[in-house]
Amino acid sequence: MGMRGVGVWVLLVSLILAGSVASAKPTCMTFLKISTIPRVSAMGDVGVAVTDATWAQANPSHLINIEGSLLTFTHTAWFQDINLETLSIGTASRNHAFGISVTGLHTEPLEGYDRVGIKQGTFRFYDLVIDATYARRLHPAITVGASGKVLYEKIEWDSATGFAVDLGAGFTYPGPILGGNFSLGFALRDLGPKMGYLDDEFDLPLTTQGGMSYSPLRLPGNLAARLAVDYEKTRDRDGGVLAGLEAGVGELIMFRIGYRDAYEDGDLTFGLGLTLANTLVDYAYVDMGDNLGDTHRISVAFKVGPIFPSPEASR
Repeated sequence: MGMRGVGVWVLLVSLILAGSVASAKPTCMTFLKISTIPRVSAMGDVGVAVTDATWAQANPSHLINIEGSLLTFTHTAWFQDINLETLSIGTASRNHAFGISVTGLHTEPLEGYDRVGIKQGTFRFYDLVIDATYARRLHPAITVGASGKVLYEKIEWDSATGFAVDLGAGFTYPGPILGGNFSLGFALRDLGPKMGYLDDEFDLPLTTQGGMSYSPLRLPGNLAARLAVDYEKTRDRDGGVLAGLEAGVGELIMFRIGYRDAYEDGDLTFGLGLTLANTLVDYAYVDMGDNLGDTHRISVAFKVGPIFPSPEASR
């Protein structure tokens, strides 16, 4: 691996441990905690160690696992007529990967009330995130990645702008363990300065997450399965365990279920995925409990050839 690779690995783990002691307090841009990856959502929000989840929101280092290039559109129908969409594109060579994405959250008109409960008409709010990601394979078993984000939020007449970074690392054991593939992952998401609203400033929802993933190699026929377990801690919420399981027939269809101990409401999630030639379709159903209701999330991704020549090929 070399001293350079060891230094990057130690730095990332140190940042994760430092973030995990953040105190609970109100935060802004809380929609950043919503996964825009239906596969991850269906498995209880696990994802930092699921190396073939490919897109960078769960762990920026996963972008290196794209085969060629991947164009993805995701739609989430949220409670109270709130919609969340993401358009992303990523491309990878053997040791390098690049990606960009645009995520927007918007609402239908919502009813507004003053402090004593008198209706004050309707209002709307918008959130926008533009991010760029770079991932690097330091060693056949070790990947690292980073994303830079520009953040914008508008609530009626007030707006705020900020920026944040995500850091991630992954490790895949170079051989079978207990008859399967084993991997580890770590991520530190939404690290950045406070954002100001009128006369107040609020922290971003800094999130630290670490976990493991296991896929058995010897299953009957063309069956495939994966078990993943994470621990997640956000700045405004106590830490908890996330667990997810997917099983299906090869790459054709996968059924998924997840459990989220880190959430007070809506601890079970469900979903499925289909692979049709070069098209991937994923669906997730997430119950957010009595207060927030349920959500339906769907993504469609298209595998295409390399967009840019790889750094290796250009030498």
